[in-house]
Amino acid sequence: MEYSVANNSQPSVWSAAFSRIGVLEVVGSIMAVGDALATIGLTLLLPPFLLVLAIVLVLASAGKSLGLRQKYVQFLLKVFEDGNRILVKKFGRQRLAQSSNSHGSTSQDSDDEEEEVHTAKVICRDKLILRPLLDKDNNERLDTHDFELGDCLDYIRTGMEAIVDDEVTKRFSAEELTSWNFLTRTNCRYEFISTRLTIFWVVGFILRYFVLLPLRMVILVIGIALIVILPFFVGFLPEGKLKRMASNRVFITCFRVLCRGVSGVITYHNTHNRPQTDGICVANHTTPIDILVLACDGCYSYVGQRHGGFLGIFQRALSRASAHIWFERSEAKDRFAVAKRLREHVEDPDKLPILIFPEGTCINNTSVMQFKKGTFEVGGIIYPVAIKYDPRFGDAFWNSSKESMISYIYMMMTSWAIVCDVWYLPPMTMRKNETSIEFANRVKAEIARQGGLVDLVWDGGLKRSAPKKEWKEQYQQEFSRRLKVQNVDTEKKEEKTE
Repeated sequence: MEYSVANNSQPSVWSAAFSRIGVLEVVGSIMAVGDALATIGLTLLLPPFLLVLAIVLVLASAGKSLGLRQKYVQFLLKVFEDGNRILVKKFGRQRLAQSSNSHGSTSQDSDDEEEEVHTAKVICRDKLILRPLLDKDNNERLDTHDFELGDCLDYIRTGMEAIVDDEVTKRFSAEELTSWNFLTRTNCRYEFISTRLTIFWVVGFILRYFVLLPLRMVILVIGIALIVILPFFVGFLPEGKLKRMASNRVFITCFRVLCRGVSGVITYHNTHNRPQTDGICVANHTTPIDILVLACDGCYSYVGQRHGGFLGIFQRALSRASAHIWFERSEAKDRFAVAKRLREHVEDPDKLPILIFPEGTCINNTSVMQFKKGTFEVGGIIYPVAIKYDPRFGDAFWNSSKESMISYIYMMMTSWAIVCDVWYLPPMTMRKNETSIEFANRVKAEIARQGGLVDLVWDGGLKRSAPKKEWKEQYQQEFSRRLKVQNVDTEKKEEKTE
């Protein structure tokens, strides 16, 4: 019995062994096929990849272009228009009409619709009090009628208007698009509406993630390495004209390489108004890429807080090649010390123009918010620059309160491209008897006008902090002054009567 059991167990053991050998052979064959495919793929794809990379780097270093990026952008516009026609055919014009309604540009025909519009005008922004400007010595503009409980309704109405259409906080979120750009991160997602749109979306996904993203990542790494290493060697040159020329050439070359890493297509207008060494360049701020956009066409000195880690290495590398202003956190609170350093820099003709973003935070490419007055107290010439991005190819706005720098860079590198226009405006100086705040507002208005942006009086600091206490007090003072003026007028009338 024992012998028979042993003989019966041998076939099962041998079958298990052969099955294992078969599995190993299958796995080995799969790995061999994978290695063969990887070898073929590297053989076929690596040489073209390296060739394209070399061409991009050489053209970026020379500041030249074959015009392929412009052709690429024009082709994308045609694809977007075709996709928009498909959506209009699928949904009709109703969706577009609803989109225009949301921006307050509709026209109604029927009586019912006219009544709806009339009732909607109860909540409007025509008489919204943005920031009360009070004259403590003049009471002529105040309404001095007898106090009624309805006097509070103006402030209630203003608060309701701010809730319905808040023109401040919506400047800190992504800009809404009027048509879909085949990116699922936007406010419209139609990738599975029709077969044709699905094909467009899939092809675009493969192009962005499997072709453009690897190429852009390699270019970005090379650009960062160049901008850290080359200024280090420039720093060994003696101070003088040769070092300034070498520094300018190195910075422009490195930033142009980095710009290729996000497929930047930049159009510069009025280049004869480029900032000079005798002033400060101020621009509206949408993204950290603003520095990259401007540095591809000129060299600047940068102002900012001193950091550690990788940013510290980057700052030290830049400082070895040219003069920049980095200050400690404690010194940043002393605006007089910072203004003194800025003034000394501007007065030196051998130093580069300073680049400053007076808003102090990133705004979503639709408006310009309050400029900090410190920049305009330094003196000298102000060179305004307006920057406007095309959101159809990718949202350049960085919402630093929700996105980290790594995720933002990843989003930029997986977009279609970064397309923007830059306008150099004529230099401006402070007028006689003009305050720094008035000068800042005048410069801001010119930038907003040229860039097609909304000019807002609000402080960009509202992105992270509550409204200033004095703003709230101004509303309270205005209301209380109305009561005081009314009481004074009443007393005067009583005295005349007596």
